[in-house]
Amino acid sequence: MKKLLLAMAVAALLVTGCGQSEKKNADGAAPAVLTFWHIMNYAGPREILAAAARRFEADHPGFRVDIQSFENDAYKTKLAVEMASGNPPDILFTWGGGPLADYAKAGKVLDLTAVVSENGWRERFIDQALALCSSDGRVYALPLDLSVVLLWCNRELFATHGLEYPEDVQDMLTLGAAFRAKGVDACALGNMKQWPGAFYYAYLANRCGGTDLFMAAAQDRARFADPAFVRAGELLKQLIGAGVFPVGFNGLDDGPARARFLREKSAMLLMGSWVVARIMDEQPEFLNKLEARPFPRVAGGAGADDVVLGGVNCGFAVSSSCRYPEEAMALLRYLTDEQVVDAWCRIGRIPALKTTAAQEEALPGPTRQALKMLAGASSLQPYYDQYLTPRLAVVHKNSTQNLFAGTMSAAEAAQAMAAEGR
Repeated sequence: MKKLLLAMAVAALLVTGCGQSEKKNADGAAPAVLTFWHIMNYAGPREILAAAARRFEADHPGFRVDIQSFENDAYKTKLAVEMASGNPPDILFTWGGGPLADYAKAGKVLDLTAVVSENGWRERFIDQALALCSSDGRVYALPLDLSVVLLWCNRELFATHGLEYPEDVQDMLTLGAAFRAKGVDACALGNMKQWPGAFYYAYLANRCGGTDLFMAAAQDRARFADPAFVRAGELLKQLIGAGVFPVGFNGLDDGPARARFLREKSAMLLMGSWVVARIMDEQPEFLNKLEARPFPRVAGGAGADDVVLGGVNCGFAVSSSCRYPEEAMALLRYLTDEQVVDAWCRIGRIPALKTTAAQEEALPGPTRQALKMLAGASSLQPYYDQYLTPRLAVVHKNSTQNLFAGTMSAAEAAQAMAAEGR
């Protein structure tokens, strides 16, 4: 009897599954499918994007949006493979910058300049964000999220131990020893995937040489041999030597590193403003302890103290192989509409679109701090690994991780960047 019931249950599931997969439109035709890939695979952003897709489907009954989400590095690998094989998604997640520019030059993504200029759509976006999604004056993606990397501090830990927030790199060196004596790491860091540690190098190089030097080096790689980049590597080595980071950081992922910060095993975390949304999901009560601080200055450095590292952390492009380009572009409107912007603010992320006072008021306190620093910055230092060409970005991440591992000198790391072809 049990076997019979089990067989009937399995049969029912199979019938239900077949019925769902063969669902037709009112006219009997199967819906056209738009594939949409992104990396916003955690609570908050995931649901917001899914809801936008469902609104599109409701208004376009002949279409269905097939959403697939991925982990960061897995997505980069899969997208590169599918782009090369000619089988990419219709709508793809992008950070803009060098990789997007490469796809644009290869004719793999559609030029959105004309469509975004219709009905005042372009004016809704923040100029800096749209510029990072453009190449040669043409728009190839529409940004939703604009993030800034800041030094997130546990204000209670600082108060408990009578310590001050770091103003310059020398203060960071002092805090390394001070917190270590209390059984706490000064800075949480999980550098297994290389990009978290690269934030330190990018900030130090900016404080030493300024944003203009990086922008020049992005066009003329020989400029990466400039003394400012060498000094940045030397300062990074000093931070490592001072015990600012936890033991084993190069083998630790960013998720466990964030968990150490939330467990108060580390006093600071250098991370993008997206971390607020993560904390709201994982440990919302911790927001009361969270203080956003600028990255410390470098004495004698040429870079401005108010420059922030940041960029587009969620944008959308349309593949040139898309069979339904008009509908895909229409979907982009839903993915960047006011409902999405409202919800994006509520989960603690900074929209790449202009916001109202009411929308900004909905942001959590730490995110409002981040937005204020972003708005007041004299310039925005783009992420190296997203702004540079993919080939040079890999050299940057590898050489920075080698600095952390002690297998490359500061001069060798700078020379590796200067010698790499574009």
